Amino acid sequence: MQRIKELRKEKSMNQIALGMELNFSQKIISEYENGKVEPSITTLKKLASIFNTSVDYIIEYTNIRQPIDKIAQSKLSETECELLNEFRCLPKEKQNIALGIIMGLKHS
Repeated sequence: MQRIKELRKEKSMNQIALGMELNFSQKIISEYENGKVEPSITTLKKLASIFNTSVDYIIEYTNIRQPIDKIAQSKLSETECELLNEFRCLPKEKQNIALGIIMGLKHS
């Protein structure tokens, strides 16, 4: 459950704030993050919604953060999905740099 902690910190949330979002105590959040207690599927779905990610990402079943439309995903390899998700996490300026690098590689 290390991902819960990572996602919480990325959102600049403390355990108390996340607990309030879920109507849980800070202690429960700490227990999730330390692997002492596993969240229910209902809680995992709520966490996925809060962090705009998939349950699979939270439970470390995949490294793909954000769910991609199922039709698009069926046509993309896992590597392509991962690249797309990483690209989407970049600020616009860095997306343009990444595109420039890819175009440069394509034409070299």
